[in-house]
Amino acid sequence: MLLNIKQRYLAYNFIPPFFLSAFFFVAFLLTFQLFRLTRIITKKGVDLAQVLELVGHISISFLPMAIPLSAFFATIYTLNKLSEDSEIVAMRSFGTTKWSLLKPFLMVASVIAVTLFSMNINLIPHSKTLFKNTVIKLTSKGFLTDIKSEKFFTDIPGVTLFAEEVSEDSVILKNVFISTSNVKKGIDRVIFAKKGVLIKQVISGTSMPTLRFNLTDGNILKTEKSNGDVEKILFQEYDFPILTGGYTPGFVTKDAMRTNKELSSIIDESKKTLESLTKKESLTNEENIELNHIKARLPKTELEYWTRFNAPAQIFLFIFLGFSLGIKKGRGRTKSSGTVGLLFLIGYYALFFIGVSLSRKGIMPPVLTVFMPTIFTGLVGSLYYRKLDWMS
Repeated sequence: MLLNIKQRYLAYNFIPPFFLSAFFFVAFLLTFQLFRLTRIITKKGVDLAQVLELVGHISISFLPMAIPLSAFFATIYTLNKLSEDSEIVAMRSFGTTKWSLLKPFLMVASVIAVTLFSMNINLIPHSKTLFKNTVIKLTSKGFLTDIKSEKFFTDIPGVTLFAEEVSEDSVILKNVFISTSNVKKGIDRVIFAKKGVLIKQVISGTSMPTLRFNLTDGNILKTEKSNGDVEKILFQEYDFPILTGGYTPGFVTKDAMRTNKELSSIIDESKKTLESLTKKESLTNEENIELNHIKARLPKTELEYWTRFNAPAQIFLFIFLGFSLGIKKGRGRTKSSGTVGLLFLIGYYALFFIGVSLSRKGIMPPVLTVFMPTIFTGLVGSLYYRKLDWMS
């Protein structure tokens, strides 16, 4: 058999606190989204089924962060409890080695790691996409009633709207101000108009409405960030599209919503384009914008990609460290493993976020940023493992 009765007993004692910890961490992370969800639910009249769907999708998206933490603290708790009950001492008295005690935890870690990695390939990105899409669909409802006089309207991604006067049905606006920003092209637009008519149309077969403004008697200020050029256009009538059926600016574009295959493809294409552009002696304005956009985006995409491969190693090493911290020397003799665990996590995430900052500046490779804290975990775990007070 792979595991003897003592090892199966250890694995059995680990599983309940692991699931309870995972539930706690997911619920804790979910509280940060509740304010946003509550606003949408109360403002848009969402039914219970949609609420449960949103909560389910966002809960799944928290698993990559919650599961390693749960495995870490569940390991510490399990071994603390067994040590307090002198069960570890009893096992040691029969000649049980520390490797024999560690083996069932590593076996469980392998199951957890494979499961999480499999979920990270498609399920978790899919859940994040559905959550984002559902929120956008819900916030797209009621555009005609949400626009108020002398209040900034920012529910449309990438668009800020202000009007001095708005009719009761929110269709006719006077003295309109619209600000839009296209990050990829590096172009900002500011539109002023004396009057605007909001035209909303739902096209059959699309999940999102078509929304546009028919503006009269105004001007457009167009600014290019790369060279600071400003262009002013006067108009008597202008049709400004805000939403087109099935698409919203920023809709399903985050790297966390993409599959591993999609991320890999984007990284390869971006590197090829980056290499091609850097080889040119002189670049056009559009090529400069594209080059800067790739340099800003590529590190973020690589961080997301390598984080998914880091998760299995993170689970193994978190459990390894939790094992080394969790075993106590004897009844009544503690070593404050919980405090040490918290200090370790502070150091782990401090190291990670410092690396993220350096990667986004192009100083540190994203792959090193992702795996460096995990290597740090292994070193700390090895140090405490060697300090365990019986011979292997």
